[in-house]
Amino acid sequence: MRLLLLTLLFVLPLSAFSQKEIELRKKYFGKYKGVIPAYKMNANNEIVEVGETMIYIDIFKEQIMVKVGNNVRYGTYEVMFKADKYFLLDATIEGQLATERIMVYKRGKKIARDGMFPQPVTELKRYAKK
Repeated sequence: MRLLLLTLLFVLPLSAFSQKEIELRKKYFGKYKGVIPAYKMNANNEIVEVGETMIYIDIFKEQIMVKVGNNVRYGTYEVMFKADKYFLLDATIEGQLATERIMVYKRGKKIARDGMFPQPVTELKRYAKK
């Protein structure tokens, strides 16, 4: 009896403070498009200029699609946290070592993609629902 009481005493607080998983609401699913601005990068001791490129991001319930130019990649995402004005997604895209960070704003039907260095931050606007 004492052992059961001690077990409950230690387990109950742990379960009460565990964080529940955050899910992205259905109203934020959809198709977003934007333009990655032109930028410069250093490759083999040469400065290479990269022109602006269209980017499309489709967010579904359990999957994400990123299309940059003609390159289409799929992956999954996890909602890292929910702030007052946005959700922060951590997207794992196939064929990429690093994850992408995407901020889904609660107002304005827009998202922001924090590109891998040296790509600048890109804002995308929703152009179609799921």
